[in-house]
Amino acid sequence: MKKIVALVIASLVSFALYAQAADKVSEIISAREASYGQAAYLACCARGTVKDETGYEDALNVLKEKGFADSSVNASDKITMKELAKVCSYTWKIEGSLMCKLVGSPRYIFRQMKADEVIDVSADPMGVPSGRNLLAVITDCIDRYQVKDGEDK
Repeated sequence: MKKIVALVIASLVSFALYAQAADKVSEIISAREASYGQAAYLACCARGTVKDETGYEDALNVLKEKGFADSSVNASDKITMKELAKVCSYTWKIEGSLMCKLVGSPRYIFRQMKADEVIDVSADPMGVPSGRNLLAVITDCIDRYQVKDGEDK
């Protein structure tokens, strides 16, 4: 049953994210802990700022240039749920609370995504998602939020 669910999620995400390379999606699904590079790759592919064959490090460099990732992180570093919310805010229009709009800090973006039921309400902001959870958040973002248009393409 778990394999069927994983295949369905992988199929939906791969179609929604412009048919990314299957080996990268499989690698992400099987990851016990998601990395910055994996999150950056999915977000940048959804945004259209990198090509499907782009590596994790190059995708992360795009986020660093735009200020959505700290310059000290590496593609292999584990990403927290709070930082994943910040990466998602690069790609999708996450509108909500006044503090989210004014401050734009990962904390408020994370809280808004929990309120929108994109991130599980019991999720720890400092917790590291599995690859499967990373794909679930990305898939829910695709369903819930509109991709930002006209910027950085």
